[in-house]
Amino acid sequence: MVLSYAGRMWLFVPLALGAEAPPDSDIFLAELDLAAGKVGVPVNITNRAGYDNQPAFLADGTGLLYVADVNGPTDVFRYTFATGASTRVTRTPEAEFSPTPLAGGGFSAIRVSAPDAEAEPYTESQMLWRYDDAGTAVSAVFPAVRRVGYHAWVDASHVALVLVGPGAEPPHALVLADVATGALTPLAPDAGRSLGTDPGGDVLFVDKSVADAWAVSSARPGSRTLIRAQVPRNAPGEGDDARSEDFRLLPDGSLLMAHGSRLLRARPGATWETLADLPGVGGAIKRLAVSPDGKRLAMVVQRAGPPAK
Repeated sequence: MVLSYAGRMWLFVPLALGAEAPPDSDIFLAELDLAAGKVGVPVNITNRAGYDNQPAFLADGTGLLYVADVNGPTDVFRYTFATGASTRVTRTPEAEFSPTPLAGGGFSAIRVSAPDAEAEPYTESQMLWRYDDAGTAVSAVFPAVRRVGYHAWVDASHVALVLVGPGAEPPHALVLADVATGALTPLAPDAGRSLGTDPGGDVLFVDKSVADAWAVSSARPGSRTLIRAQVPRNAPGEGDDARSEDFRLLPDGSLLMAHGSRLLRARPGATWETLADLPGVGGAIKRLAVSPDGKRLAMVVQRAGPPAK
């Protein structure tokens, strides 16, 4: 696949590492009080050895979706707040990642058709699919678009995609895809894994095009990219694990970002402040999800040691 961006050609080549083992991680849930600027005590809702990641809150407020690698390729699970229990939603030979609830019911997810493959076959098999509420794969959203790493819906007709291709220029290209036509409009040449949208329809992402100056930015077709906030740099003594990449736009317009064991918040026009420091979670905070009402926070914690019992 080749795309043109500002006079440059985007050529995507195979992943260098292929289907390597995912990191050991857990999902923590906490109450969030934005008015008071407080985060409640995090509760580990997965608490097992293995990969539990990519939480996404259901629109009806009853729970969240996430993925886990139980006995094979990753599947989608549903955690229900009322019962505190998880149920398996998909059970497929393919691997699912990044489940995202859809307004009309069901969810979308990245589907890896060759989860045991290496390099090119693995990457080439990554596509965006729709699933119904029961976890049945309905159809590929873009049958001709492969190498989809991450996605975020802008509206029912458009979805932002990060097309992965480490080792190429650019390595992670951000595009806006039209559901009806399949047309791809380039937005940015090098985006991080965390995507979002704002009420105005802008796509939010971490711009990595300048290696030592990442920024949470916004873009839309035909407009120049705007920097919302510079990504905080690591302090002396902080390892690479603390480098910020995961963020969420909060209902009040401020940004929430993970930084090691800390949660940072930046209000519009202000600098980053520490919202909470949570060393007790036992590792670096990665993926974030915020409930639609802004009252719950889900955090993925990559373990630094053996799993908690």
